[in-house]
Formats: sequence, structure tokens, C-alpha cells
Amino acid sequence: MSKKKMTPAQKAAARREVTPEQRELAQKREVERTEQRAAAARERRMGTKSEQLTRRIFTGVQVVLVLIPFALLGFNGIMGGGDIQTMMKGDPVFAVTFLMAMVQPFVAWIIHFSYKHHADGDDGYTLGNLIGLTCAELCLQNPLGIAGCLVLLWRVWRSADGALAEWKARRNLGGMLVDISGALVVFVLAAICAFASWRVGIWS
Repeated sequence: MSKKKMTPAQKAAARREVTPEQRELAQKREVERTEQRAAAARERRMGTKSEQLTRRIFTGVQVVLVLIPFALLGFNGIMGGGDIQTMMKGDPVFAVTFLMAMVQPFVAWIIHFSYKHHADGDDGYTLGNLIGLTCAELCLQNPLGIAGCLVLLWRVWRSADGALAEWKARRNLGGMLVDISGALVVFVLAAICAFASWRVGIWS
């Protein structure tokens, strides 16, 4: 029926009728508005003094962990340990210690990506990875790594009410395992290093 032949009531009903295209457009606009509000809220949160301190702590922990292998090599040079290849072949204790130190940059790398997710509001991802990395540092018995990961856990946990439950509901078990796959790999490496250190008598 053309608009000319419509009664006033029919014209009013036609104006009120929402087409699928209009409904889809309205839904897209609502999603965009929600995302914009969430982005603005994240920006305000990350601009607080507390979050600026958290960012500095994340950066500091990463720097310390990356420097651990270099500190070990420098200490070995000062003590006159000789060439690293010779030390690796002739001294199993040094070899295992060096391998344990080389795990630390990987821990720092995962912490770097975990902070990016924290900045985006995905604290469940961040907490899951930090928990896995803390377990890895416990296997390595690295006091600096353990303390650093625990401090980061505390900084994120205190402002992440219900983040783990929301992450679990959103990602399910399979998605959660994918999210923490890097931390799981580091944990496996740490467990292997812990077993090797026990075999050579570093840890009793």
C-alpha cells in the first residue's frame, strides 16, 4: 500500500515500525557507545596515581628479571670462572644455574603482555598469568622473582573485584588455558630446572 492511500493511523504505525536494518544499526550504535564509555573509564582509571605506580612496578620487575642472566655472567667473570662454554661443559652447577637465570627474561616478557591486558581492563588474564609465573618462580627459588610476582599480584588483585570469575565465564576452560599458555610453558621449564638443580645438589 502506498503512503498516499494510507490512513493517518496506518501512517503513524508505519513510522513506528522498525525495520531489521534500523534495528541492526541501533544495536551497532549501542555497542559503539558502550565501548566508548568503557574506553573512557579505562583511560580515567589508568591515569590515577595508583595505576601509574602499578605501571612503574611492572616495568621495574621486568627490568630486574631481564638483568639476572647478565648479572650472573658478570659475577662469573669477576670470580674468574672463564669462558661460558667451558663452564657450561665442566660445571653442572653453573650450567643449571645459568639455565635457570635464562628463564627470567621469558618471565619478564609474559609480564609485559600481562600488563597490556591489565591496561585494557582484562584483569582475569593478568591474574591468571601472574599466578602461573609465581608458581614458576617458586620452582626456580628465585627470591627476586617471587617477591616481584607477589607484589604485582597484589597490585592487580586489589582493584580486580570478580575479575577471575568474569574471565572464567567469558573464556571457559579452553580459552583460559590458551590465555595462560605462555606462563604454563615457563612453569614447565622451571619445573625441569628445579629437578635438574635437585639432581646436581643446588637445592636440597
